[in-house]
Amino acid sequence: MRMSRIKASKGEDALYHCMSRSVGGDYIFGYKEKDTFLRMMWRLADFMGIAILDYVLMSNHYHQLLEVPGIIELSDNELIERVATYYGPKNPKVTDLKNALIKGGGLAQDRRSLYLGRMGDISEYQKILKQGFTRWYNKQNKRRGTLWMERFKSVLVEDNHFHRQVVSTYIELNPVRANMVEDPKDYPHCAYAAALAGDLRCRNGIMRVMGIDHWDEAAPAYRTLLMQRGCTKAQGKPGSVSRELLLKTLQAGGKLSIADLVHLRLRHLTDGLVLGSEQFVQEAFDRYRSHFGKKRISGARSIRGLASGDLHVIRDLRTDAIS
Repeated sequence: MRMSRIKASKGEDALYHCMSRSVGGDYIFGYKEKDTFLRMMWRLADFMGIAILDYVLMSNHYHQLLEVPGIIELSDNELIERVATYYGPKNPKVTDLKNALIKGGGLAQDRRSLYLGRMGDISEYQKILKQGFTRWYNKQNKRRGTLWMERFKSVLVEDNHFHRQVVSTYIELNPVRANMVEDPKDYPHCAYAAALAGDLRCRNGIMRVMGIDHWDEAAPAYRTLLMQRGCTKAQGKPGSVSRELLLKTLQAGGKLSIADLVHLRLRHLTDGLVLGSEQFVQEAFDRYRSHFGKKRISGARSIRGLASGDLHVIRDLRTDAIS
């Protein structure tokens, strides 16, 4: 018999470790699929008021550490803004909601209940996310049927520093345990690598995990913790952090080199574009001039925050390479 899901008491904030696997364990997540799933994941979380503290997306499953609010209170304007952001400002659902709220009474209450009832519910979040990705995946691959092996698994996690860190490091070390990378920073579809690349949402999640309010302090502390826990081999898992990498991390106080930070920024924020000297990037821009707006005059853009002017890209990152 399938056990009922264990959730926090109604009205209480809660922390969950969630995991779901593809049907048959098939490797459904390529690079494009991972990017699409992550966009859906963040967009839905923003709509439902759920904080993603950590995640990793593997080839056939995903893990998430989610903070779910027990009570969500939104003004009419805040609710309209969330619905418009999620569905698009021109979606008929937005117009319907606005009209209902203007009329007031029972209709307004029904519409508020419709949307607020979905928010702050871990089961609803996972259902919408998995169904939405299934529809996209099946359309892309001309297939039918379920994409997931079973209902998602969830563990209600006690919300303190120790338990947050246990779950978070377990999540981030998945690619290491699977022998895909030795260092979690080198696996692009996890919160740690995204945080190092400058994603503020992921940085906030890791700071919450560590209970540290400043990224400059949280980042080295979290990295040290990852290396220490990753150095011990997990039963039945082939990969681990090497002793050499652990010692290097400890000697550096958990801090990454400038070269590592620049590499992470460029890998995440210029994927699929052009990187090189000013002349090289400009030549590529000239060849593909039709891909860019008519008002664009030049192609090469310097990377902000670098003392050297040797590296250029086509797309302005609009952020420093190092922070």
